[in-house]
Parts: sequence; structure tokens; C-alpha cells
Amino acid sequence: MLSSFLGWIPLLFEPLSDWNIPPIQPQARLRPENRPWQTIIHGVYGHPPEIKIHDRSGEVSWTFRREDVTQDLPAGLKRCLYASANDATEIKYMRNGSSVAAVYSDLALVINHTPGDPANDKKITWAVCRDNEFLWNAHTLEPLPNDLIAVGTTGQRPWDGILVYNASIENPLMDDSPILQNITGLRAIHAMIWDEQAQMLWATGTDAAADGSDPVPAHGTIQGYPFDATTGKLSVDERYIYKLPNTYDIDTEWGKGYSWWAGPHDLVPVPNQRKFLLSEDRGLHAFDIEKGEFYAEYDDVVNEFMQGFEVTTNDRHGYNRTGQYEELPQSDLKSFNLAPDGSFIYVQSLWTKFRGFHISLVTHGKRRMISLGDEIYRARWFGDIDGWPKPK
Repeated sequence: MLSSFLGWIPLLFEPLSDWNIPPIQPQARLRPENRPWQTIIHGVYGHPPEIKIHDRSGEVSWTFRREDVTQDLPAGLKRCLYASANDATEIKYMRNGSSVAAVYSDLALVINHTPGDPANDKKITWAVCRDNEFLWNAHTLEPLPNDLIAVGTTGQRPWDGILVYNASIENPLMDDSPILQNITGLRAIHAMIWDEQAQMLWATGTDAAADGSDPVPAHGTIQGYPFDATTGKLSVDERYIYKLPNTYDIDTEWGKGYSWWAGPHDLVPVPNQRKFLLSEDRGLHAFDIEKGEFYAEYDDVVNEFMQGFEVTTNDRHGYNRTGQYEELPQSDLKSFNLAPDGSFIYVQSLWTKFRGFHISLVTHGKRRMISLGDEIYRARWFGDIDGWPKPK
């Protein structure tokens, strides 16, 4: 036993280099500088509108303005690109970061993001004009498998919903990109997210006209559309329609007699979980996909997923349609995104306005503001969210 005990002593005299074993390095994608939630993309309303990609400090690494487009465009697309619209409503990571999908100016479009290849960087590879009765108010779009892209019409009529197009880079640009599928029924769609695990597109909107033009109140709704990889088609399945249990007016913010109902703004996956967070005019809700139910709202959602959230203005209060006084600190979150490390970003519009003027970034429970002065509707992580990859 003594010899066993003393057996380690000679090791003290071995060259130290033999024991200087380097620590195991993390995978490249897990190193802090490469994590997708270190990079943010947001749209800036203005003349012209602008898209920016930057880090958490706000240091901009890439921008897009319509003046950057040097390629020849069909006449209709060029007219819509240079329209008076100041929109930069939606911005999405796409194709492993080599493309950006956006609602920009009077277009829904896909742009190359290839800063290492300047000759092709910022080229438009697909676009459709929004100056028509179907897409004029489109708020969102989402890539699908097989180079398809879904665009939410964000309208109030029974025939509003989702239009699907072929956004392959192999196709030439054209003024009237063919509609491959028209899925009606969900009104006022403001957000969509692809679900790789379930092979499904999720969208959020309302079951009736959010503007009050229907004779019934409008419920905030999440709806899933299964995707058939063989046919390339989405389908409507009533098993995947989930409505918030209550309807609310938004007189508290917009004044007595305002006709609109509270409707969703953003639909956000929880990293590595089968859960969504939903923001609407009044606040936050949590949805469990596997159980098919909304299970938490307002402060309970903040306590579980968004500790460090702070209201960005002190005037978010008033009287609802029944005369009840309300404080609505989570109202009007136009966009937000969670990261696996517990950090998150959000854009809260000014009270009785449609956009905000900074991005709130929360890390370790502390909020700070970046991109101050930009008029912003949405900001998102520029990368795949863990457990929720975009189609490749």
C-alpha cells in the first residue's frame, strides 16, 4: 500500500509541459463572438427607410438602403422600391445569414447579405409590390422550406390571410410574382414563425376584424399550418387554432369610443422549449405548444421569461371602455426576442404611437438602450434561435 501511495512522487519530476494540457475549447458557434444572439437586425423608418445589422453595443456592421440597389429591376418593382412609403416593418434572418427577408418601402423582398462578396451583396433576389388591395398593409413574412416564402396580408377581411410565393434565387425578378397558395381566414396577421420540429408555420392575428368592422369582438389567435414537404403546400387544420379566452378594447390607450380590439403584435419562440410568447396591445401571454393552451399572462410571463423588463415610458395608463382605470406597462411590444443565455431585446412603441425610438437590451437582468434615435418597429436577433432554426 505504501508503494502505491508513493508511486505518484516521480511524476513531480516529469517535464511540466507534459501536464500543461490546454482546456477543451468550445465549439466555434458557442464562443461568445459567434453566438447568433450577439448580433441584432432592425429596420429604421424614414426617407429612405434603412435596415441595420449591429452588435449589442449598437456598432453597425451592415446597412441596406434602396440607394444601394444597382441592379436592373422590372419597372413595377423599381417603382415600389422608390415609393414614398417609409416602411421598414419586418426584418428576418434567412439562408444561414446570407439573406435578409424584409417588408421594406412598398415591397416584400429578399436581399443578399454577403458582405464578404461585395459584387453580390445587397442584391434583391425576390420581391413583390405591396401597392395593391391584398398586400398594402402587410406586416410580416417568413421563409419556408423549398425556397418558399409566406407573406401575411395583415388585413381585416374574411379573405385576408397568408400568400405563399417561390423565392428561389434561380428565378428572375418579375413585377407579378406568382401566388402559389392563398390561405384565408386569419385576420390582421402581425407575426409568423417556422417550426422545424413540427414542420409547421405558425401565425398570429385575430379571428374577426381587429378594427371593429365585424359585429363580433376579435380574439387574439395563434394558428398553425402543417407543411407537406411533398406538395410544398400549407394546410388549414382546426386542431391548431388557439384563441385567447378574452377580448379587450384598447380605449385605455386610444381614447373612449375607439373601435379596435386588442390584437397580437409578435409571436416569439422560447429557446430550446416548445413554447411561444405572444405580445398584444395590452401585454404578454405564454403558450404551451404541446399542451395546446395559454397558461400565463402579463407579470407571470415577465417573471418566468423576461426578468429585467422595464416599461419604457411612464404614461401607459388610462380608462377602458367600462370606465375602469388600468396600468398597462407591457403594452405595445411591437417586437421582442429571447436568447438562451437569458438576455432579450424588445421594442415598445411610444404610448398612442406606432413605433419606438430605441431598442431595449436586457442582460443579467439589467436594461440598457441601444440604437437611440432610430424610429423602430421591429428588432430581432440575426441568427437561428436554439431549437427554432429557419429552413436551410
